[in-house]
Amino acid sequence: MADIQELIPDVYVIPGGTNVGVVRIKSESGCALYLIDSGGSEKDARKIETILNAHFTDWQLRAVINTHSHADHSGGNAYFAEKTKCGIWMPYLEKGSVENTLLQPSIAWGGFPLPELRVPYYVPAYAEPTHIIRAEDCVEFSDGKKIRFIALPGHYFEMLGLMCTLPDGKCAFFAGDAVFGKKFIAKFSIPFMFDVASFLDTLKKLCSISADWYVPSHGDAVTRIDETAEMNQIAVLQTISCIIKILKKKPHTAEELLTEVANANGISMKLAQYVLIGCTLRSFLTCLYEKGHITYEIADNKMLWKAVD
Repeated sequence: MADIQELIPDVYVIPGGTNVGVVRIKSESGCALYLIDSGGSEKDARKIETILNAHFTDWQLRAVINTHSHADHSGGNAYFAEKTKCGIWMPYLEKGSVENTLLQPSIAWGGFPLPELRVPYYVPAYAEPTHIIRAEDCVEFSDGKKIRFIALPGHYFEMLGLMCTLPDGKCAFFAGDAVFGKKFIAKFSIPFMFDVASFLDTLKKLCSISADWYVPSHGDAVTRIDETAEMNQIAVLQTISCIIKILKKKPHTAEELLTEVANANGISMKLAQYVLIGCTLRSFLTCLYEKGHITYEIADNKMLWKAVD
């Protein structure tokens, strides 16, 4: 795979574990670059920097624009901020998660995290946000390009997608973790999500967004998003069906349910999967409880979940 792919003129994606977008704004003095996310670590950031040096001359990094605050998207922020003095643009409700980086593993773990979770994969190096972005904000650049921010709730607190539009109308949409690529969702059938109902609504919303290219943060850039969105929807609905089927047999604690769901999906969990899928599973329980499909009781000092007949 190429180390950088031009989607439309001056709008690129650097493929990787987390895809990174690049928007070039040309000027007489060279070019200004804006990154969409920054990779998961300083190592990722250095690799991105090497690719930028190979493909652009006289470039200045103006800002890293984060779709959301998860460490695999913001882990390179500190390196770029220190090296280039660039801005860090962040959605408002994601800001606290990078200002207090311990929040991310604490939310996933449900308490003060294990030392194995207090590592860069979960805890990005600190880089102070310099600019807050909000849904429907639009930035217009001197060469006529525009970036519009679109709300994509569900995966985390306030994820935003970026619609990059040229003066001639061509556009590329960076979807963050609102949708996962086909190969990714086939391999990881239960991706992380904080609000399951909103995640499903966002998948429907994505199908109404018109663009020449769609870039999920994990997976290949595509020219059509409907099939990928449908695969994600099927994965979510299959997990819902699995949970209800298990709870119809007998009540389970969340811990017991996690084991049953993992076994049913052929998942052999290590710590990372145990924590992230466990957190996601509790989000599924909240969703199904609010919709009246399941309920709970406290019995013998256990919280037992059961299906509603």
